[in-house]
Amino acid sequence: MKRIITGLSAGLFLLSVADGKTINQNEIAKLRHDVDRLMEENQQIKSNFEDNAKSGFQLAGYASFDYADTQNSNSSFSGVKFAPIFHYKYADIIQFEGELEFTINSNGETDVTLEYAAGTLFINDYMGIQMGKFLSPIGQFVQNLHPSWINKMPSAPLGFGHDGAAPTSNIGLALRGGLPKIGKIRSNYVIFVSNAPTFGIAADGDVIIDTEVSTTTNNSQMTVGGRYAINPIGNMEIGISAATGEVTEILVSGNEYARSYDVFGTDMMYNYNAFSLKAEYIQQKIGNNPNSPVQGGSWRAWYTQFSYQFSFMPLEPVLRYGSYDNPEATRDQWAIGLNYLFTNSIIAKIAYESNRGQSRETGEPVSDNDRVLAQFAFGF
Repeated sequence: MKRIITGLSAGLFLLSVADGKTINQNEIAKLRHDVDRLMEENQQIKSNFEDNAKSGFQLAGYASFDYADTQNSNSSFSGVKFAPIFHYKYADIIQFEGELEFTINSNGETDVTLEYAAGTLFINDYMGIQMGKFLSPIGQFVQNLHPSWINKMPSAPLGFGHDGAAPTSNIGLALRGGLPKIGKIRSNYVIFVSNAPTFGIAADGDVIIDTEVSTTTNNSQMTVGGRYAINPIGNMEIGISAATGEVTEILVSGNEYARSYDVFGTDMMYNYNAFSLKAEYIQQKIGNNPNSPVQGGSWRAWYTQFSYQFSFMPLEPVLRYGSYDNPEATRDQWAIGLNYLFTNSIIAKIAYESNRGQSRETGEPVSDNDRVLAQFAFGF
């Protein structure tokens, strides 16, 4: 457009001279002003277009609908979840992602949770700084496998849900990225510093770690940790995770005490054609405080899961075994399921869970109710 405007200006001048007419100084000044204004408008339009071309927005997410038939309990449609995920990226400079989770509780009311909301500033091809609330980088299941259309089972493994053995989220800073290849081996890493989780007695009397961290550290120090994973072959990843710091114990009396806090985990994932193997171990350990009547302890969980997707029909059998130990009880679970895949992101599941548990204090059975689960889930 600049060339067109310049050419138009020169053409008008030559045309006026060819006609034997002289343009006075006011007309020349006005013409120059008009040309400059058009050039500014053209530059603004170009700048806006380039900015819009660098910006990208995406709405993604998933939803699921659950049914449960539990031993010694009434069957029911037990869960509805809608989780929109928002992505925004500007060039290769910054990216924002956030997830809201809408669920319906047992009273029919809608609960809204901010699962995560974090921005990432890209430093180079191998490093980015993430700020905000992000899914815990400890382990594999929470940060990569928990969405209902990705999870092969209608339920999370024992100890990998909220208030279990696995941390679920952090509020703080994380440095994450990948490293250059060494031969054929690729690797990725996360290092984070975040607010400490809390620790206390739940409404049902169980001693729990609140894995949803808050925006205050209370009397505790920050938690520092990370995960490092390698890909020794194309479809395998092996990771190791660790964190340390303190937790804040919050008692019913309102007193708060700081406790030592250590986390260790390891995970493995391997895919070969239609066969998939996943395994993970996680432990959170809390020390004692002589001023508190509540003892510390360890929260440990692990699971192994196999699945196979048939090539000649859209069926996928799944087998999972998991175990969860905490200061109150030990639990074990066998689960077998069958999935029907309408597409890669639309899946219907049915599963049977055999649950066994024992109280550490009395030795009495706990959580022994077997159940049949069904779920319809889709990602978008």
